[in-house]
Amino acid sequence: MLVRALIVLLLALNIGVAAWWIARPAPPPPVEEKLPMGVARLQIVGEDRLIERPATAATASSAAPAAQTAAAPPVASAPAHSAPVPGATTAPAPEAAKPAAPATPPAAAIAATVPPTSPLPAPEPAAKAQCFSVGPFADAAAADAARAKLQPLAQKMASRSEGASSKSSRGWRVYMPTANAEAAQATAQRIRAAGFNDLFVMSGAEANAIALGRFRSEESARKRGNELSAAGFAVRVEALGESASGATWIDVATTTANGEALRRAAGASRWRGRSCAGLG
Repeated sequence: MLVRALIVLLLALNIGVAAWWIARPAPPPPVEEKLPMGVARLQIVGEDRLIERPATAATASSAAPAAQTAAAPPVASAPAHSAPVPGATTAPAPEAAKPAAPATPPAAAIAATVPPTSPLPAPEPAAKAQCFSVGPFADAAAADAARAKLQPLAQKMASRSEGASSKSSRGWRVYMPTANAEAAQATAQRIRAAGFNDLFVMSGAEANAIALGRFRSEESARKRGNELSAAGFAVRVEALGESASGATWIDVATTTANGEALRRAAGASRWRGRSCAGLG
């Protein structure tokens, strides 16, 4: 009797559970959680692949019958509509067959199309300098003017005096004459501002002239004169002592002119050739 009672009780319980399961109300739809702006939803690693696999399989199964029934040339057709699956991605279309790359031409064909290169011409030898003397010039001012005219044609230049003993010369000087005392003081300030401090304003017979240095050799005096001329000052270079009264000749080394062209450029009356040894 006890066993029968237990069996009846279990049957009644099963029937009650089954009746509750059938008659239970439908569960409410899940509430979509709204995330704050800029916060991404958490996702399990590999979840997108699990969702993509069924979608890819469905696309492949729907495309197979269409490929089998096509007898004419392929015609574009609308894709079959299927229920969207969250997170599913559309499989990319197969790429069109690429044309075969052109065959690489052999090295011999490339070499045949390249024109042969001619050897570079040998550099021309530098022109040999020729040396001349032009003159004579009566004073240092005329010689300085001639030197300025010969500068574009000459590679080297030097001045020398003839007709007086070099033993009586006391050297060379660089100076700059001015109109009056005010001009002398203003010019002296400009020369100092240019970086030349070795100067003084003369008085006496050469009042208002600015002395810019005395030198034992003409080369040193010419160098100082060229530096001042490059700075924009019209200076003069002349010899001191008896040698100043002698005629001045200018020796020129050039590769672009001859003696006659040098004579015309300097405004001299004569020219003559000379050896380039010892010039400059």
